[in-house]
Amino acid sequence: MTSRTYNRLTATLATGVFLIVSVMLASLSGRQNTDPLLRRPSTFFTDSSGARALLLIIQQLLPEAAQWRRPLNLLPPPNPASAPSTLIVAGPAKPLSTSEAEHLGRWLNTGGQLILLSANGWPLRRSPNSNAQERARAVDDIAAAPSETLLTRYAPSLRWRSAGNFNTAPATGPSLPAGEIALTWRRSFADTTGTTVVAFAASDAIAVEIPVGQGRIVAIADPAMASNAALRHSDNAVWLVSVAGSWGSGRILFDEYHHGFGQKRGGAELIRAFSATPWGWCAWQITAAGLLYIFGYRRRFGPIREPTPPDRASPMELLEARAGILQTAAAQGLAADLIVQHLCQNLTRAHSKTVDAANLTQELAHLANGEPPVAALQTLFAKTKQGHRLSDRELVELGRSAGETIRGLRL
Repeated sequence: MTSRTYNRLTATLATGVFLIVSVMLASLSGRQNTDPLLRRPSTFFTDSSGARALLLIIQQLLPEAAQWRRPLNLLPPPNPASAPSTLIVAGPAKPLSTSEAEHLGRWLNTGGQLILLSANGWPLRRSPNSNAQERARAVDDIAAAPSETLLTRYAPSLRWRSAGNFNTAPATGPSLPAGEIALTWRRSFADTTGTTVVAFAASDAIAVEIPVGQGRIVAIADPAMASNAALRHSDNAVWLVSVAGSWGSGRILFDEYHHGFGQKRGGAELIRAFSATPWGWCAWQITAAGLLYIFGYRRRFGPIREPTPPDRASPMELLEARAGILQTAAAQGLAADLIVQHLCQNLTRAHSKTVDAANLTQELAHLANGEPPVAALQTLFAKTKQGHRLSDRELVELGRSAGETIRGLRL
């Protein structure tokens, strides 16, 4: 086999392997994700299931239209003319919490308008542990919808028809402009008892009005009516803009928080939101009590440090200080008592028995034996015991005799 033939064979095999691998990768990557959460009428999506076109149209025709990416319990009141008066919620993927439902009810009572495009009435959150599959089934499966929803609070008899093919039919209703317009829809209401139908399509009720205080809920049976695909082939945008713009200030908010596009909040905002809860008040009270305790009792921060020890004084300075006190006070009696107490302590250690001023005379009598220091000490002690005042010379003699006696005991 020549080198040319070998090179051609190698190139042919490599090309064949490349084509086989390319076909395999194309077949695998061409599979479309069937996750129902990716089919959401969100204003962030520009595909056929998204609702970006509706947001752009409303921004061109109405005073204001924006995305709302925070919990609904932070929704501002609709009373000022500059505040949004209409909230559009199209096919929410996340359930509504109890606190959000209560705040939304107050918002509606004060004059807000909720345009809810839902096939199950927007379920209320039962527990924080609901997973994505349960939420997805709640979006597309009417039979699996929980018993309590937002719409059951205001229209408990409202029922949906099962989904069918997309239809384009002329629609009429009190909220529509003069003449008939063609709407694209696939769901409708089977029972509208207790509500006011605002739009029919092919004799089917596709939108109802539910009054709530000074506001109202416009419930639309098919969430896909706001999608880009539906707006492309029908007059859905004309009808939705007329419903949204006919109420209040014409300022619109699109709920994106319940599509999973929550806005990231800063630390200060989170602290302020936490402070508004009962747990936040409790935490601030505990913090205030702790600071009051720390600064009220002057508790130090950091490790404990021993105080710096003072400089030690010499024994001679201590002796001179005590001598100066005694000399200033002229306390010969106190000095004599101190000398006698010191002598008694040494006699107690030497004889292993207690010696005090009461029996010191007897101990001195046993120690006398003709020794001059002991005899002089006995004489001076007797004088102090009788209450006589010693002179300076006698006080010095008392101290000298006591010192010689103590040295004799140690020898």
